[in-house]
Amino acid sequence: MQENKKMNIRKSTVVLTTFAVLMAAEVVLNLLEIHTGTIKINLAFIPVAVAAYLYGAFGGIAVYGLGDILGCLIHPVGAWYPPITITYALMGGIYGLLLKNSKSIVKTAFAIVINQWIVSLFITSLWISLLMYKPGTDGFFSYYITVIATMRLLPAAIMTAIQLIIIPVTLRALEKTGFAKRLVPFTDRGKRLRRQSADKI
Repeated sequence: MQENKKMNIRKSTVVLTTFAVLMAAEVVLNLLEIHTGTIKINLAFIPVAVAAYLYGAFGGIAVYGLGDILGCLIHPVGAWYPPITITYALMGGIYGLLLKNSKSIVKTAFAIVINQWIVSLFITSLWISLLMYKPGTDGFFSYYITVIATMRLLPAAIMTAIQLIIIPVTLRALEKTGFAKRLVPFTDRGKRLRRQSADKI
C-alpha cells in the first residue's frame, strides 16, 4: 500500500513536471515566432506534438490550450479571445488522438492536414473574421473567405511543410534518446518502452 502510494506520487510528479516544461516551451516558442508580412511562423507545435505523443488527447489539449492562456497572461498583445484558445485546444486534441504512441507518417500527416487546412484555415479564420469584420460594401461571408481565409492559405502551406518535417524527426528523437520512456515511466507505455529497450540489449 505504501509502495503504491509512493509510486503514484512519483508518477504525478513526473507528469506534472513534464506538462509544466512543455507548456513553458510552448509559450517561449510562440513568443519567438517570425512575422513576414501576412506570414507567421513559429515552432510552438513541437511541445504540443510531444505532449500528444506521450499523453494523448489530454496532453495535447492541456499544453496547447493552457499554453495559449499562459502566453496571453505573460505577453498580452491584445484582449484574450477565448474562441482562439478553444481552437488551439481542439488542434491539440486532434494531435493527441492521432499521434499517441505512434510515429506513423500517415497519421502524422493526417493530423497536420486536419489542423492546418480545416481547423486553422477555416475555423480560426472564422474567429478572426468575427473579431475584425466591419460592415461595409462586402458581406461577412465574402470577407471571411476572400480576405481572411485567402490570406492564410500561404501560411497554412508553409506550416504544413515545416510540421511534416519537424514532427516526425522530433518523435523519433524522443524514442532514440530514451526520453519517452523517462517521461512516462509508470504507465503501460513506459513499461512497453522499457521492455523494448531490454530486448535490444
